[in-house]
Amino acid sequence: MRSVFRYSWTQRKSKALYRKFFPVPKSPWTIGEVEDICAIELVPAENLKSFFTSAIQKLQSIKGNHIGDYLEFGIFNGSSISSMYLTCKKLGLDSVRFFGFDAFEGLPASSENEDDGVWKKGFYACSFDQMCECLNRKGIDPNNIQWVKGWYKDTLTQDTVKRFALNKIGIVFIDCDTYSSSKIVLNFIAPLITEPVILCFDDWKLNDLDIKGLGEYKSFNEFLEQNTHLVAKEIKSYNRKSKSFLVRLNGGPNY
Repeated sequence: MRSVFRYSWTQRKSKALYRKFFPVPKSPWTIGEVEDICAIELVPAENLKSFFTSAIQKLQSIKGNHIGDYLEFGIFNGSSISSMYLTCKKLGLDSVRFFGFDAFEGLPASSENEDDGVWKKGFYACSFDQMCECLNRKGIDPNNIQWVKGWYKDTLTQDTVKRFALNKIGIVFIDCDTYSSSKIVLNFIAPLITEPVILCFDDWKLNDLDIKGLGEYKSFNEFLEQNTHLVAKEIKSYNRKSKSFLVRLNGGPNY
């Protein structure tokens, strides 16, 4: 288990050289008209389902069947949350509650001023109604998921924690792209981590933000430095641009 995941100068240089020849794939779609937004797969569903199966089994070996709630930040067309939902149903895991946090307007205008200018207002925009239609096509009733709609600065509050009785989390899927948004998310969940959880960062390497020391790479390392009572262990993630970690209390059992 480690308390920081910052790259050394040597690691940064070697990664930069490697990616000149083997670049991290870009997102297949970001903005603009598309014939069928539900058909867009930013991550293949089978990859996600395989990962979620492994993550659930890992938490079950530690916590039993009551692994805790699933929180997803950055929903887009619902492909990730639907993959977790269907995986839980397949495994007969009925104790998990599902929460989706998003403004459903794409990235905010403020995102253009951070992370080396790689983001644009409206990237990954998918309305709530469109997302619900995507879930319906997969046989998922959107009413079975708790939705928290709005910008994180307005919704990630203690009132939200109390309203939904958030006190046991299991898997947190962070797909909100920017440094500032992921930092708000991590500050929100920090008090909720009282037992082992799995944190997934979907865009850790996208646009080489990790090499630049920006984005989710920056927010997670700051999070660990500011919460020294927590330590993390990297686990196998679901694709090359993402990173996933098992996070637990410092001094607890080493899983």
